[in-house]
Amino acid sequence: MFVRNLVSAWRSLSEHWQRAVLSGAGIMIGCVAIILLISIALGVREDVTSQVQDIGINILVVIPGRIEDGTFNPNLGGGSALEEIDSDRLSKVSGVVQTAPWSFIGGGIRLGAKTASSILVATTPAWFEMHPLKFSEGNGLGSSDELKDVCVLGSVAKKALFPASSAVGHSVTINGRPYRVVGVTEDHKSEQSLFSMGSMQNVVYIPYHRLKQVEPTMQTDRIMVLTRPDAEPKRLIRRLEGVLGQRHDRQQFQVLTQEDLLGLVFKITGILTWLLTGLTSIALVVAGVGIMAVMLMSVNERSKEIGVRKTVGARKSDVFWQFLIEAIILCVAAATVGLLFSTAVCAALKAYTPIRPHITTGTVALSFGVSTGLGAFFGLLPALHAAGKDPVQALRNE
Repeated sequence: MFVRNLVSAWRSLSEHWQRAVLSGAGIMIGCVAIILLISIALGVREDVTSQVQDIGINILVVIPGRIEDGTFNPNLGGGSALEEIDSDRLSKVSGVVQTAPWSFIGGGIRLGAKTASSILVATTPAWFEMHPLKFSEGNGLGSSDELKDVCVLGSVAKKALFPASSAVGHSVTINGRPYRVVGVTEDHKSEQSLFSMGSMQNVVYIPYHRLKQVEPTMQTDRIMVLTRPDAEPKRLIRRLEGVLGQRHDRQQFQVLTQEDLLGLVFKITGILTWLLTGLTSIALVVAGVGIMAVMLMSVNERSKEIGVRKTVGARKSDVFWQFLIEAIILCVAAATVGLLFSTAVCAALKAYTPIRPHITTGTVALSFGVSTGLGAFFGLLPALHAAGKDPVQALRNE
């Protein structure tokens, strides 16, 4: 019986395919919007995760403020009470292998008329021992470079300043001061990232102690802490915060793990994703109402068909299921077309833009689940209306 109703529903949609296409267009557009939004959000999340993990698995980050209740302390982008002595004290804590202070430098880097929008960081040679960087040219800062005007370029800056030549041995200008390039980091994957301009591959490193000679008032913005693999993170963080608490107020610092760094990003992207998905779902509801209106008109137009079917023995349930299945087939077919179109758009975005959408099984299931539910919900009233028609009255109206 179900198969017969399915065949009847499919035959009816095929006979009126123009109307079916126009009715399903709204559902298709809504599904495309939802799939693309969720896929792009998942791609961004994976991208951010990759960038954070690029810092290093066993590295903790000390910041000059606290992240509480999902909000940033304003000090994170401004003044810092951290000092190099804090880095030295933390390096002596049990479970810590090494530490490295970071100072963010304002300004830019240039080579003649060429400029690069890079993140400028002053750090010690210890960072290059802590962090497994790959080099396309030269190497990282060594102990002999601590008091020299040298720098290590990120692969993004190298591409902007030295697109077709070697950078090592040449001088670049950072805030009006010449620095000799001793190394270039390499990571082609990150260069193609949506966040490549803010990634580890767009960092230009200069010696911390040399900058401190030039700018004695330079502040320390971060302290990177390399931990032993067997150190229990929560217990170690308590010890680190205890040491920092001997010199600073608790609101002036916090020790973060990668999970902490990603937690806030995931929370923000999650809220934005569901907000945009909710707004986009309005289009699906409007499309569902359109399908219901078209199906109600179809019921009136097909009064003779309904009357004939009931006259030859069709039950109310047969007519009901035929019209309900028509609505469901229409929505599922529209969702299928929407999925195929979304897949093509995602492939194009990956090929021609830094955006990396990620379509998951859950996203596909959500799309088809919502479409099937819409078909069943908005097809219910037309199906009940068709099933309730009196056969004699239906033939007379025709």
